[in-house]
Amino acid sequence: MRKKKLICIILIVLIIGIILIINIKENKKYQYYVEKLEKINYFLFMQNNKYGVIDRNGNVIIEPNYDIIEIPNPSKDVFICKSNYDASKNEFKVQVFNEGKQPILYQYYIVEAIALDSVENNGYYEKSVLKYKSNGLYGLIDFSGKKITKAIYESIDGFEFNEGLMLVKKAGKYGIINMNGAVVVKPKYDKIYSDKYLNSNGYKDSGYIVGEKTNDGMRYGYINSERKMLLKNEYNDIYRIEEKNDSTYLIAFKDGKAGIYNKKKNIMKHNFEDIEYNAQNDLLIVQKASKQGVIRFDGSVIVPIEYDNILFAGSYINAKNGDKVDIFDENGNKEQNESYSSKQDFNNKKYAIVSTIEDEFKIIINDSGKVVEDGYSYAQYLYENFFIVCKDKKFGIINDNGDSVIECKYKVIQPTMEYSIIQLLDENENIEILDKNFNTIVKPSKTSISTYNGLLKISTKNEELYINKDGRIVKDIEVENGDNMYPENIKDYQKIDLGYGCPYYVIQSKES
Repeated sequence: MRKKKLICIILIVLIIGIILIINIKENKKYQYYVEKLEKINYFLFMQNNKYGVIDRNGNVIIEPNYDIIEIPNPSKDVFICKSNYDASKNEFKVQVFNEGKQPILYQYYIVEAIALDSVENNGYYEKSVLKYKSNGLYGLIDFSGKKITKAIYESIDGFEFNEGLMLVKKAGKYGIINMNGAVVVKPKYDKIYSDKYLNSNGYKDSGYIVGEKTNDGMRYGYINSERKMLLKNEYNDIYRIEEKNDSTYLIAFKDGKAGIYNKKKNIMKHNFEDIEYNAQNDLLIVQKASKQGVIRFDGSVIVPIEYDNILFAGSYINAKNGDKVDIFDENGNKEQNESYSSKQDFNNKKYAIVSTIEDEFKIIINDSGKVVEDGYSYAQYLYENFFIVCKDKKFGIINDNGDSVIECKYKVIQPTMEYSIIQLLDENENIEILDKNFNTIVKPSKTSISTYNGLLKISTKNEELYINKDGRIVKDIEVENGDNMYPENIKDYQKIDLGYGCPYYVIQSKES
C-alpha cells in the first residue's frame, strides 16, 4: 500500500511538473510554481526535472538537485529533500536543511512531512509536526526535533478533513492521535472515517465512523467529537445527516434495513430499505418494498410509500408511478390539476414553473394565480422577476408579465450568476455577454472564458477583460496589484488554477 502511495506521489509531482514547467531557455530564466498561503516565505522551483527552493526575493536557498522537496510550513525554513529512491526498501534518501543550507534533524533516520487528506486549507502538510522513522516504525516530532511520541506506529497519515489529527496504525489496527500525541480514538479499529460534519468551526465538531471486521463482514459504530461511543459496532453502514445542526442525527443500516438515531436514541426503527434526507424541507424520502414515499422525523406520512420515484422540486414533491406524476406540497396536499407533469417553486415560493403532459412550460405567479404561457418548450427561473424561455427552438428572456426582455432568437442563453453575467450565443456562433441589467459588456468574435484571482477572465482575439462578481469590468492594473503573495522581486507571473482548491502560480524569475 505504501509503495502504491509513493508511486502516486511521484506521478502527481511529475504531472504538476509537466503542466507547469516550461523548458528552461539558454538565458537561464527559471520557471517557478508556487502555492498561495497566508504567509509564504519559501517556494518550490524546478529545473531539469529536479526541485529546489527559493525565498521571497528569488534567492536560491536549496539547489535544484532533488526528486521531491516537502516544505511542510512555507513560513518556516524546514526543507525535506528526497533523492535516490531505493525500490528494494521503498525509501528515498532523505536530508533536511534550513535556510542556511545546514543539515538539521539528522539524528533521525528518516523525516517526512505529514500529508493532509481532503483538508480545505492553504497547504499540503501538517504545519507544526513531522513524522520520523526508527526501526521500521513512526513517531511524531516538532520542527525543532523534539520527540512528541515514541516510534510505535506502523504508519502516520493526515486524517481526512481534520488538520491537526493523524490517522495512525498500531498492531494492524487504526486509531486517531492529535498533534500533541494524545490518543483521540484508540487504535483498535480496522477502518476509521470522518462523518464529514461541517459547521462554523469547520470540521472540528465532526465525529468518527469506526469499523471492525467480524465473521459476517465489517460492522460499524460511531464515536462523536467528544470521544463518546454513541453506537456500537453492529451496523452494516452508518452516515451522518450533515445538514442537521441541532443534534447528531445518524442513518444506520442493520441487517440491511435503515433506521435513524438522534445521538444514542433510536427515533426511527429499522423498517426501510433506504432513507434519504431533504435538507430544504427537513423531510425524509424512505423506501420500502421498492416503493418510495415521504415522511417527517416523527414518522407522520407526507406522501404515501407507493411511488416508483420521488423528486423534490423546491417545496413541491413530484411523485412518479409509471408515466403518471402526482404533485404534493410540503404538507402533503395533492395538486388538483392532473395536466401537470412536474412543478417547482422559486424566489421564496413567489413563482412556480410547471410542465404539462403536452410538454409545455408555464410560469405561475403564486400570489395572484396568474399564469404566463405562450407555448414555451422550456422555462427556467433566472433572478428577480425574469425567466429564460424557449419557443420554436430559440431562447430568450421574459419578465413575469410575459413581456420579452431578450428576443427568442438565440441558440443558447447561459447565465453565470456568480459573476452576474449572461452569455448569449446566436445561430452564427457569435457571442454576446450582458450584465444583469441586460446591458452589453462585450461582443467578442472569438473568446475563451476562465477564472483568474476570483475574477472572470474573458480572452478575445485582441484583448483580455476581467469581470468581478458584480458584473463590472476590472482594469488590468487592478488585477496585477490585487495580490502580493508571490516573491517580491519577481514581477512577471501567470496564475494557473489546477482545480485542487488551492491557487497556483507560474512565476518567471529575473535572468540569473
